[in-house]
Order: sequence, then structure tokens, then C-alpha cells
Amino acid sequence: MRSAPTPLDVYWRPGCGACSTLRTALAEAGVPARWHDIWADPDARAFVRSVAAGNETVPTVQIGERVLIAPRPRQVIDELRDVAPELVTSVRRWPLLRVVQWVAIIALLVTSEVLARAGRSGLSWAAYGLAIATYLALRRLRSRGAARRVLGHRSP
Repeated sequence: MRSAPTPLDVYWRPGCGACSTLRTALAEAGVPARWHDIWADPDARAFVRSVAAGNETVPTVQIGERVLIAPRPRQVIDELRDVAPELVTSVRRWPLLRVVQWVAIIALLVTSEVLARAGRSGLSWAAYGLAIATYLALRRLRSRGAARRVLGHRSP
């Protein structure tokens, strides 16, 4: 049987990109949540099906008595501000690590273009590859840091 809901319950499944995005956004906002894996918990799966017209649509978010099906992170945070403003400790649209990530990527892409125009195609491709690697590494770093701050979620 499902226990009484906390102010924020999130129903998710492994491999869901929208769930991962929501997890990161909630952690960056300092919002505690209880996470329910619908593939591992039959009660969670039944709840999601009961509110999503028989479908297993994730993420499904329950805030008190209100249920949001496949919401955007901003929608969840805005709803929390109305229902339980004490849970939203900080909302920064562009956290420092994300700013660093995009500044580094833009600098590498500009460098790649300058090198290409100078006839240094090998170095240009290397700078382009480094831009991609920077994006992937910093994105992973951001999501792992966020996952550690979210209650009830274990990072893979």
C-alpha cells in the first residue's frame, strides 16, 4: 500500500529523459522529493495509471492533492511556490556550472571556426570534439551533483 504523500512525490522510470531533467531542476532548486520508480513499485505504477487515463506517463508529479502529468520543471516549481513555498529554497535559472559549461562550449566552437578559416582543419576538428566532450562531461557532473542532493534518489 502507498504511504501518505509528502508535499512532493515524483513517479518516474529508468531511462526517462524528462524524469532526469526534472530531477536535476528540482535538486538545483533545493526541493526535496520522494521518488517512486513505477517499474519497481506496483503501487506506484497503479497510481500513475489511475491518474493518466490508464497510461504509464512519467514523470507524474503529486503536490499535495494536485497531480501533474508530464510537467515541465518550471511548472512544478511554480506550483510548489503556490502550495508549499518553504520547499523551494533557491531557483536560479542559470546555475554557475551551467554558465561555465556554455561559455566554455561557445569559446571552443568559436576557436574551431577560427582554426577552420585559417586552414587548420585538424585542429578545428579537435576543438569541435573538445566542445562536445566538455558539454557531456559538465552535463554529467551537474546531474550527478543534483542527484546526490535529491532525497530518496540513488545515482546509478
